[in-house]
Amino acid sequence: MSKDSLPLTILIIEDNLGDFVLLEDYLLEKFDVIRIFQEESFDGAILKIKSANKIDIILLDLILPYLQGGALVEKIQEYSGDIPIIILTGYTDIDLAQKILSMGVSDFLIKDEINPEILYKSIIYSLERKSYINGLNKTKKTYQDLFNLSPQPMWLYDISSLAFLDVNQAAITKYGYTLEEFKNMTIRDIRPKEEMESLDDSLAQRVSKDAYGFAGVFVHRLKSGKHINVEIYSSNIEYNNKIVRLVLANDVTDKLEYIKQIEAQNVKLKDIAWTQSHVVRAPLSRILGIINLIELESFNSEDLPYLIGQLKLSGNEMDDIVRNIVSETKLLNLNGLNNG
Repeated sequence: MSKDSLPLTILIIEDNLGDFVLLEDYLLEKFDVIRIFQEESFDGAILKIKSANKIDIILLDLILPYLQGGALVEKIQEYSGDIPIIILTGYTDIDLAQKILSMGVSDFLIKDEINPEILYKSIIYSLERKSYINGLNKTKKTYQDLFNLSPQPMWLYDISSLAFLDVNQAAITKYGYTLEEFKNMTIRDIRPKEEMESLDDSLAQRVSKDAYGFAGVFVHRLKSGKHINVEIYSSNIEYNNKIVRLVLANDVTDKLEYIKQIEAQNVKLKDIAWTQSHVVRAPLSRILGIINLIELESFNSEDLPYLIGQLKLSGNEMDDIVRNIVSETKLLNLNGLNNG
């Protein structure tokens, strides 16, 4: 039978030499590259955990001199970190097993039922469980970093009660509430009364379509009473074994105000363009007509004073029009727009 080539260092905390030898035989039968340490007491086990470069698995007898049961497990866990612990005991007490397993140990084995295959499977399961938990912890940390360090306000809320479950620092800074205040509020509390209907419509739409991503632009109320316009992006995520909603809020108040200014100035620019194409055309047409008369061979010199007067009149009209265009253009504050 081929052995598992997985390199392992195993600490067996067992004060019964016969049980230790049996466990050692089982391990050597299943693993090809393995180091096994034995400690008979709690104090010796702690020294080994502290001094060993690496321990992959701890096999722990549930009864040691002067320490046993749940108290023993708690004490070992204070020093073992994330090393998987497999409990070994001669007692078939279901209540005890449930209690010990609830403390976070990897497995609970009855000594009389252990054989090489059972022990091997328990060790492999414990290592895979550790790897899975470490992966979850890394994912959780990545999420926490993205959530807490985001420059955009973010929060989690309960889909049923709409209560805030958690908010990041950016939300606290933007909205002015403390974390404790947020957790005593619902998402309705940051909405003006006139926005409640649109909020209900949006929530109903998100539920019916199970929608993700952009939810729309809404009005929110800060603690100071100021109203802001925000773009809302949201999606469902699992949080503490429950499906909740994650929200990102992007303040677009200045952006919308800027767009309004642009639109208003565009209207003004259209008015100016209309002036250029219509109002200017009248005096310009008179000037061109007078020039055409002067160029005619049949031009009567006695009409010259009148024509010059008309030229001057048309010139003054055009000057007034140009001045008016320049004045209106300055009011648009185009330089301010370009700098913004």
